[in-house]
Amino acid sequence: MKKLLILLITLQLFSCGKNSHSKEFDANTELAKVYFQLHEEENAESMFEFLHPDMQWHLPGYGSEMGNIQDIKNAILGYHNEFEDIKFTADYWLPGVDTQTGVPDGSTRVYGTWNAIHSSTGKKVSLTAYHSFEFQDGKIFNGGEWFDLGGMMNSFLNHNQEIINVVHMTSNVSEAEVEAFSKMYQNTVNNLEPSSLSFRFTKTGEGTVTLIERYKNSEAVLLHIKNISPGGLIDEDFEMFQKVFTIQNMTLYGDVSESLRKAIEPFQIPTTYVPVIAGYSR
Repeated sequence: MKKLLILLITLQLFSCGKNSHSKEFDANTELAKVYFQLHEEENAESMFEFLHPDMQWHLPGYGSEMGNIQDIKNAILGYHNEFEDIKFTADYWLPGVDTQTGVPDGSTRVYGTWNAIHSSTGKKVSLTAYHSFEFQDGKIFNGGEWFDLGGMMNSFLNHNQEIINVVHMTSNVSEAEVEAFSKMYQNTVNNLEPSSLSFRFTKTGEGTVTLIERYKNSEAVLLHIKNISPGGLIDEDFEMFQKVFTIQNMTLYGDVSESLRKAIEPFQIPTTYVPVIAGYSR
């Protein structure tokens, strides 16, 4: 009789916990659905209200580290810059579980498909994805997204239009400060500008750094210029860039559009343009 009583109490406690987590799962799933709806509406500012200041988020880019709130904001703005008519169709929502016990913990996850139109090429996107959400104080605190970001962006490429920019610079701060800033800056551009193909800072001598940038076309470089210009999404980061480095000159390889040449002029950077004769990129 005593054993039966203990079993009944245990089952009751488990049932109460299950019901509690079930309600939490339902509530968090509704929050995640609203978050996705705001993404479809390209309402970035309202999406930001869902983000916990101490959040950690798995980013879909190959080799990406866990992102913080600013990384996620940059990624959201980058998607809204690149795509239009964004729509998510869920296959099914599932309860998340505690990674230690395997017991539902009130978090939520979803399998589904993103459809959109790539703004600069007009190509349609159909991207299968998996997302997980953990909430704290009603805000997204942990989780991530898993999909083939690189494959999607590569599908838009016309490598004949690729632009490579080689920027020669001197550094104005210590090597440790250069390294820390370079890591932060390239990570910011990577999250914000999916149409930038590569962004690499290299040490080329004592106090000298070469930045090698690759873009899918002239329009992608123009987007970067817009973002670093006064009032742009990363204008403050570029102000810091100019304190860390002094740009000596740069060389653009590729068939640079006239509009891009005009956009570069106000920066008053000695610039050489080298047209392509023949070649390929992968």
